[in-house]
Amino acid sequence: MSKQFIDGKFVESHSNETIEVLNPANNKPIGEVAKGNEQDVKDAVAGAVKAQKSWAAVNRVKRADIVLQLAAQLEQNKEEIARIYQQEQGKVYSAALGEVENSINYIKYMTGLAQSNKGEVLQNQVDHETIMLIKKPVGVTAGIIPWNAPIFILMRKMIPALVTGCSIIVKPSGETPLGTFKIAELLQKTDIPAGLVQIISGPGSSIGNLLAKNQQINLISITGSTGAGKSVMEAAAANVKKVNLELGGKAPAIVTNKADIDKAVKYIVMARIKNSGQVCTCPERIYVQSGVYDEFVKKVTDAMSKIVTGDPTSPDTDMGPIINKKQLDSIEQKVQDAVSAGAKVLTGGHIIESEGNFYEPTVIVNVDDNSQIMKDEIFGPVLPIAKFDTIDEAIDKANDSPYGLSSYVYTDDLKESMEFSNRLNIGEVYVNCEAEEAITGYHAGWRQSGLGGADGQHGFEEYLNTTVSYLRYE
Repeated sequence: MSKQFIDGKFVESHSNETIEVLNPANNKPIGEVAKGNEQDVKDAVAGAVKAQKSWAAVNRVKRADIVLQLAAQLEQNKEEIARIYQQEQGKVYSAALGEVENSINYIKYMTGLAQSNKGEVLQNQVDHETIMLIKKPVGVTAGIIPWNAPIFILMRKMIPALVTGCSIIVKPSGETPLGTFKIAELLQKTDIPAGLVQIISGPGSSIGNLLAKNQQINLISITGSTGAGKSVMEAAAANVKKVNLELGGKAPAIVTNKADIDKAVKYIVMARIKNSGQVCTCPERIYVQSGVYDEFVKKVTDAMSKIVTGDPTSPDTDMGPIINKKQLDSIEQKVQDAVSAGAKVLTGGHIIESEGNFYEPTVIVNVDDNSQIMKDEIFGPVLPIAKFDTIDEAIDKANDSPYGLSSYVYTDDLKESMEFSNRLNIGEVYVNCEAEEAITGYHAGWRQSGLGGADGQHGFEEYLNTTVSYLRYE
């Protein structure tokens, strides 16, 4: 496929180049998409500008009713979307299907916010004058979608944009564009006006940069690496464009002496192997208090050693492949560097020899707090474990990172739970559970993990600007 989705139709790209899409489970080609160029972007922006003007004038409740039609299309086609998703991304089927179903729920929730969206009426110190805060759509937006959750994150950007009265230009990842173009087919079966959603495939270094610096795009949202986010922010700065950044993470998981160890092991393993560890909220560094350290290490090693890794289409598989060879080699390098510095692998620790990109579920101990494996994002199924003695020490270690997206705490002590919740300088604190951002919550990171956020009322309002109107009636 060398076509782009422009103004509600699949049209030939102005570029003759294509991007080959590989199945990470066997590295065999499963399709291709256009490697778009500047003219593709110009066409998409022109269509998005035109469509947004009339869409913004539609009553917001009517807009929501129209957007809700996409949920029905996803419901009818969810198995097919999940299968496409499995092929291009490598998730096990239950996870792939679960993401599509979560996307359906996301549409239902966000369209429901249309009726609760409200401005404010304020008193003024001036006599006979009232202040009104009016919420208005940002306008034309752009969304850069990652490869690790391409369907749900597409909805996370597209649905609030549409419901608030914006249009959106989507750039899918070159690793996982096929599911996004399938969604384009489903959009054609709804009453969502042509042009409100444009989809342009191509490299982030070119297409992403063109979107970020385009003067007619008023907001750009990216989910990706911190490096990619910085590039987008720099390009957007030329026009003082609003940016929404969900970037890298290095989530600490803290297990105290007062934790239910079996519960901690269960949830940490569950979170770590999710999408083969390729989720920015996954636990990336484990701190265990000295009183339960030996018990935890023994049990978590046993649990990780039993994870079945392999073909994501097999019902017996717990964990599928790594997205590509580059990422696979990055995981291997971090583990081997840690071992060279004195760390010890208790289970796993190697690439699995096969046609695909598979890495063994790994537990590694005796790691130095300042080592690369404890500082840099691994993005793979590796648990590096360190010991701590006091709660203050654990909090200091957890906060000592340029990232601040997610964290985990395991303790049955309410005081400790509150202490961590209040003192961890991190966007999300998961206490005695695994990471599963709630649609009604707010997913946002601190420091180099991002700006702005998604989900819930606060995420919805990312796509709104405020006009303050002063009404004098004397």
